[in-house]
Amino acid sequence: MKTTVIKIFALAVTSCAMNACDYLNVSDELSGGIKDINEAFSTVAGTKGWYSQCYAGILNSSDMINTGDPGAMGNVWAAYTDELYTHQAFLTGKYMGWNSENTRASRWPGLYERIRQCNIFLEMAQPLEENLVSSIVRLTEADIIRYKANVRFMRAAYYFWLMEQFGPVPLITVSENKDDDLDLPRNSLDEIIEFIDTEIVAAMPDMALEPYHADADANMRAVPTKGAALALRAKLWVYAASPLYNGGGSEALSPANQAYINQTLALVNNDGKRLFPDYDASKLQKAVTCCKDLIDYAEDGLRYELYKNAGVFDAARTVYELFQSYNREIIWAHSNHSWGSVGSQQFEAMVTPIAEANTGQGLILLQELVDDFYCADGLPIRATSFLPKSPTYTENGFGMLSGNEIYFPNTTPPGNFEVFNMYVNREPRFYNTVTFSGKRWHISGREVQFYRGGTSNLNDNGSALTGYLLYKRASRNVLLGGTTSQFKPVIIFRLAEFYLLYAEALNEVDPGNPDVLKYVNLVRERAGLPRLEDLNPAIAGDKAMQREAIRRESRVELATEGQRYFDTRRWLIAGNAVGQGGQGGEFTGMNSSQGKILFHTRTKFRDRTFMTKNYLYPIPKYDMQRTMVLKQNPGWD
Repeated sequence: MKTTVIKIFALAVTSCAMNACDYLNVSDELSGGIKDINEAFSTVAGTKGWYSQCYAGILNSSDMINTGDPGAMGNVWAAYTDELYTHQAFLTGKYMGWNSENTRASRWPGLYERIRQCNIFLEMAQPLEENLVSSIVRLTEADIIRYKANVRFMRAAYYFWLMEQFGPVPLITVSENKDDDLDLPRNSLDEIIEFIDTEIVAAMPDMALEPYHADADANMRAVPTKGAALALRAKLWVYAASPLYNGGGSEALSPANQAYINQTLALVNNDGKRLFPDYDASKLQKAVTCCKDLIDYAEDGLRYELYKNAGVFDAARTVYELFQSYNREIIWAHSNHSWGSVGSQQFEAMVTPIAEANTGQGLILLQELVDDFYCADGLPIRATSFLPKSPTYTENGFGMLSGNEIYFPNTTPPGNFEVFNMYVNREPRFYNTVTFSGKRWHISGREVQFYRGGTSNLNDNGSALTGYLLYKRASRNVLLGGTTSQFKPVIIFRLAEFYLLYAEALNEVDPGNPDVLKYVNLVRERAGLPRLEDLNPAIAGDKAMQREAIRRESRVELATEGQRYFDTRRWLIAGNAVGQGGQGGEFTGMNSSQGKILFHTRTKFRDRTFMTKNYLYPIPKYDMQRTMVLKQNPGWD
């Protein structure tokens, strides 16, 4: 094996961006003074350093602005779906037709570098003992067993994140080098799923078996545990059972979706090997089992539980605090964040009105997400297949909103104040997610004004062009000229998501099982909403109604956390009309070109394009031009 090492993460990514490197490229540059792999693994420090780099591709949901390939492991996905608009995504062409030469946010090059890093570690790491000047340092057999288990898990996670974006991909489990044949075909989707599953199961017994909840273990919380492994396995099989990855599912498809699924089923390698599977109902039961394994593990000894605030329950406070510090709902998180400060061009600035920070306000919510939050009575603003319209909702005129509806951690809530009636009597997650015109800012108490002539309307790309900014996960303790930043964890997995995944899979297998509504209702009740069957008794056991309720709950509970983009695709609803999961068509907002009264009018904001080929990402054109064996995803050149 050649002894040339790949660069460390930052340098490798920069090189790929500048030189359009092949997805299995091995750099000739040396890193950190290391001349070969043997040198890297001959010391405790070198081995630990390599081990740490195996985590370098971890998801970072706080990075919502970066639209380059590094952003693929961030959260550009909220802006690429029916949640957000960003000027960066607009400039890179993501809202109109684009091609495989201008992919942006592709996980292909970066994750294959991370996978090779993992492969090398698994081949080379071994116990060590060094006599230094003042001490003896060791990596014991037990240390190496734990490290290798964690690296196997990370490699499995990287393959899952590749599968999520591309479907079937080449499976590489050894450290390929320049002397090897690097032109490798895609493995079948079932082979990828089975590999990920097998790796998780094999790694799990040697990973940490308990969560790192104790404060003394705070520096270990990015390290995956058995809980993270169970969660990844559950999510893997829910994906495997979803229509996009499972032959279109068991339900009738639209003509466009059926034509696309037929294209995937016809996709074969040069040797005739099929890459996508026919529908397999057994995958749904597998998904149910794996989700329940995680939930049973979580509920045993309360390893994990839905977060609720201390003292008297307050839904508004709870849904805010959930994201502000480490808590027992979090299954896996890390601290390598991009939250930034109010004065930066990162998250905290991008969610702050210009009048409060003199910068930013670039994470702009779409009206379609605003509309999907429930009213305070638990009912939607429009009738759905599973719930009637809330009688409290109106879009006529203005009403009074109590400051107590929004949690103010450090200041006395303002009294009643006037806002457009669209924003009155909405649920706590609405107020935790949406900054709207008329809202009072949490520190200054000033009115947010996005209308023409208002304090936070610039009538250009620095404006909240739809009349909304993202508020969810913003710290309510930071301000320009004071405390400008505050640490909070970057969450990868949290329990509420897996309650909803369990309900989703179980509903398809056994819709009459009371667990379906039980676990959806646990999420709703934590948000201060009544149970679904209390609002519509007919929903219990009705597969179609429960399916739509679960999808709506996922839309709201996980809003802007990076999941919606992939959900609309795996459910095959991205081709629907806008407002029904559709990702192409006319998106709307308020009329930011008008004054306060006329501002509150639903107005066309931007058109977006969605074609069925967008269900999966293309393999980058650069790699397709160099291959004799890779087959491109349907619809891409």
